[in-house]
Amino acid sequence: MADNKFPFRWWALLGVSILAFTAFLDATIVNTALPFIQKALNVDILQLQWVANIFTIILSMTMIAIGKLADLWGRKRVFYFGVLIFAIAALGAGLSPTIEILVFFRGLQALGASTIFIASAALLSDVFPEYQRVKAISIYGGITGFGLMAGPFLGGILISLLGWRWVFWINLPLIAVGLIACSFSLKGHSHTKHSIQMDWLGLFFLIFGLGALMYGIIAGAQYNWTSTSGWVFLCIGIAALAALIILDELRKNPLLDLHIFKEKLIVLAALSCALAGVVSTVFMFFDPLYLRILRQLSAFHIGVLIAVIPAAQTLISFVFNRSVKRFGVANLLFFSTIAAFLAVVLHRVIQIDTSLYFLILPFFLLGINWGLSNSAMITAINQVITPRKIGAAIGTIATIWNIVGSILLAASTAVFHSVEIRTSFLPAFHSAINFNIVFAAIVLLVAIWARLQLKKV
Repeated sequence: MADNKFPFRWWALLGVSILAFTAFLDATIVNTALPFIQKALNVDILQLQWVANIFTIILSMTMIAIGKLADLWGRKRVFYFGVLIFAIAALGAGLSPTIEILVFFRGLQALGASTIFIASAALLSDVFPEYQRVKAISIYGGITGFGLMAGPFLGGILISLLGWRWVFWINLPLIAVGLIACSFSLKGHSHTKHSIQMDWLGLFFLIFGLGALMYGIIAGAQYNWTSTSGWVFLCIGIAALAALIILDELRKNPLLDLHIFKEKLIVLAALSCALAGVVSTVFMFFDPLYLRILRQLSAFHIGVLIAVIPAAQTLISFVFNRSVKRFGVANLLFFSTIAAFLAVVLHRVIQIDTSLYFLILPFFLLGINWGLSNSAMITAINQVITPRKIGAAIGTIATIWNIVGSILLAASTAVFHSVEIRTSFLPAFHSAINFNIVFAAIVLLVAIWARLQLKKV
């Protein structure tokens, strides 16, 4: 009966994965282009970081709301809306003549990607029977992981042959293929409405608080922390996010459902994803700059090296199904935090003459964390969260991923900027790494506690 309920589920998986592939591709392909965008549009590091950070900021602001809207209005409907927004934004980003317009379209692109990320992952729970979900998630992770892996490499080729604008335009033909696959395979899917309400006040506090916090950090760094407005926005942002947490504890249908963290497995997933946020933002921003500015590598060679990170993520997706059966989700999540910590520490020993072969090791460990966090988080949520709240739970953890990534990237660029103006790129790079080592160590200690608590259950 379960197999007959959705006869085109494998075609649906293919179509949904291809469309999600484009969003994941865009998460890494732009990083290879950053040094070339900086030169073409004549901007500094603080301005350039907005191209990367606006993406994660918008993801942070919208993922929880998208998860709940998908549960409320229908995951397929919300998914198609996200694909349309993403396509329009990709076209506009490629046409951008200034950094301000590019940042705007990157933000719009992030809105579409946010919808695709959440709705596509949630759709797998609707389309597949329970006994096939881990396998479907593994295949989905492989396809989307290949998008992450192909991003830097494909970006290097496109920039070398056609220019940096094609890292955005390459999405358009892929979207067309994905929509064709979904056009018949998702046709018979019906949505069952749940008794879920949107916390609009909480959403306002999230958007306002996160936006103020990011602006405060970046404005403070830009003016060497002498700007009054920077400190004011920083305090407002912290106060708004604190108000969000307090408010959500009092509401029946909160934006942030903090009750899911009563499950220690979800705590472990959140910690793993927090470090993945650092991997996908801070290191995917600074590593290409290091390779271009200090090592003077071409776009193609930068793409090849950075592709090691998502390549490891893809490798994890192919063995994930068997790994879950052998080691369990909790152990995989814990191992991912260890991998991320080691990768961050190894970045500290990187010098101007460090062997390029050595870089493969920390890059690979970063990818291990990214891959395990992505697939194991979805699996963990499916194991311990009720079906009607899966979309919201994925949105909550994904928001943590992106909030941490946004804050750490803004803070890291602030540290980098304050040191670079006194010295040079390498000392500034090391200072930013030191900041991330402290954060990764704290997360690892909490992960050890969470894993020990799981043993007691």
